[in-house]
Amino acid sequence: MEFSIIGAEDSLEEAKIRLQGVDVLVVYGAKTIIGVLTADHLGMAGTCGEVCELDILLDADPLFVKKWKPAFVIITDDGEPVLVNRGP
Repeated sequence: MEFSIIGAEDSLEEAKIRLQGVDVLVVYGAKTIIGVLTADHLGMAGTCGEVCELDILLDADPLFVKKWKPAFVIITDDGEPVLVNRGP
């Protein structure tokens, strides 16, 4: 999936702009990734951090992905996202 990055404190108006041309936004909290935003979340009220999808796994072993069935799996390199996929 094509993705971009946004901060948890950013507005959904900013998210609308950044979602143009990408599938999802990876939402960063103070220091770590906390969730994922899609166009489905834009109708909600709040900040990106308040409405994002929290059902994610970071750098998870494939066995955990199959067992826990997260909505999204994010692979990072040195803490930076490099790949985002929907869960199983």
